[in-house]
Amino acid sequence: MSKKRKPHEERTPEDYMEAADNALEMAKVLAGQGEISDQDFLERMARSDELVDHDGKTCGQCHYAILGAEVAREMIEAGEYEDVVSQFAAEHKRRWEKCKFFKLWEKEKKAGRDPRKAFKDR
Repeated sequence: MSKKRKPHEERTPEDYMEAADNALEMAKVLAGQGEISDQDFLERMARSDELVDHDGKTCGQCHYAILGAEVAREMIEAGEYEDVVSQFAAEHKRRWEKCKFFKLWEKEKKAGRDPRKAFKDR
């Protein structure tokens, strides 16, 4: 299930307010303090990439958001209903740690350099 992002010219302040509210609620769920159902969590997470600004190929933050939304959509498609939050977190982490952004960060840290500088220079 692919997801199209909303074009900049169609975005409203209300879109950003809803995305912020959803992000806060999803963060609470991931921290074990959420008050929404697992299914609601997945549905919100599946929509969480609607307002990203980049394609996820050149921006680590956008890539991270897109990954989370993709994992949630796949879990919905697969009919995952048990232990949803921990399954989501584990799969999202696994994919993140395989991506080029994470690998570059780790490489720079291991070499004793500032990873932020490596990203600025690229």
